[in-house]
Amino acid sequence: MNEELISLYNWFDIRRDDLIKDHEGEWVLVSGNESFGYFKSQSEAVSYAQSHGFKMGTFLAQLCIPREQERNMFYSVNRGVFYA
Repeated sequence: MNEELISLYNWFDIRRDDLIKDHEGEWVLVSGNESFGYFKSQSEAVSYAQSHGFKMGTFLAQLCIPREQERNMFYSVNRGVFYA
């Protein structure tokens, strides 16, 4: 993961409680230490970013879930996202 994405994730994580309030389960689009809206799916967030000139690696589409759930979330190519 590149440093910019790590920085964007850290920005999200510090503000997580405010960003997920009333938006749990949605995807937030983050770039340049700003949020650019909430979306029903990751693909909607990415499509929005690309259609508005964001370059890959300069934005983060992050699922709005509490920190406790995130630690238990895994991704598998075969199974998709699942919780342990």
